[in-house]
Amino acid sequence: MGKGNAEGRTSEGVRNVMASLKAIAVAALLSTVLFVSGQDDLARWRVVPTTGLNVSWKRMGGKLVINFSKLGKERRLLLLETIQPQVSKAKSVDIRYRLRLVRGGRLKFAVLVHGDAGEVWFKIAQPVEIVGEEVDWRIPLSGLKPAAFSTAQTDPDMTKIRKLQVGLVLDGVCEGIWEIESISLSSEPFKPTKPIVVPISPQAKLSLAHDPAAKAKTEIVKEGPEGKWCWKTEFVIPGGRHMYVLPSISLPDADLTGYGGLQLTYKANLPSGIKALLVILVEHDGSHYYTDRIATPSDEWRTLVIPFSEFRLGGWSQDENGRLDLDQIGSVIVGMHGTTSESEGRGSIWVASIAFVP
Repeated sequence: MGKGNAEGRTSEGVRNVMASLKAIAVAALLSTVLFVSGQDDLARWRVVPTTGLNVSWKRMGGKLVINFSKLGKERRLLLLETIQPQVSKAKSVDIRYRLRLVRGGRLKFAVLVHGDAGEVWFKIAQPVEIVGEEVDWRIPLSGLKPAAFSTAQTDPDMTKIRKLQVGLVLDGVCEGIWEIESISLSSEPFKPTKPIVVPISPQAKLSLAHDPAAKAKTEIVKEGPEGKWCWKTEFVIPGGRHMYVLPSISLPDADLTGYGGLQLTYKANLPSGIKALLVILVEHDGSHYYTDRIATPSDEWRTLVIPFSEFRLGGWSQDENGRLDLDQIGSVIVGMHGTTSESEGRGSIWVASIAFVP
């Protein structure tokens, strides 16, 4: 009987413990769900009127449908805003939407947060996916920068944010329909599922730096796979001394938070003594993070992924925090450096595609 009572008390204790653990788990889950869905009420959001942008909107079946058009080439922001958002624990903004572009334009996402003393911070995020079906897009709230007109040039205190704005960045002539099903704040960090592709076309912005003793040119040509556009650099360097050729391509506004590395499709002929391409990620402040041992010469098209962990700060460069900031990368260099054993070294580099992958 004593044994039976002991077992009964033990079973009851176990049930109580399990019930308590379950209650804790449910409470934690509910707090996350409530945090995510608490802002998921489009009635909290209003469209911000903007000069130079024709906008009309209506609510249909729980969705907010926005028609927009712009005839000028200047940049305009199509923003929605909410007052007193609970962003102190948020790591990203989630938007479920459908976007139909009728004509022209380059579209990106923008996030702005306003402090209670007139401060403004912003970021321009990944290019918008222009598709005909609903997609979910998560914009990380890391890397917010103070606006030039802001009263403060420090990082935001997210506990003192009084207004949150989310919307589209519109460059050039454009017209479209933006259907929004939900906007929510999430405590989950941004986890990308698709690559960000850097366009290689005649519209790409290229630049070139090289040793004064080198001869080089860089251009966009139709010498890629299947006759597609590619980025080509040709150079001639003298032998017996260290040389460098640094062609670069500008990136679209993109926040690479959550991404894992750089994917490169290329082929290259390098002079004797040059073992690999010099690949550099350049931050907006000019800091150079490089690798010079992975992308080896190849006569055939080759695709490789270089993890961000492989890039290190160049000895010739400086950075205020000594780390690669994924929301600050503004251009990519695919070039060479080193000493050739030839009296005159000739080389060619073709880049068919550049992408940042999860």
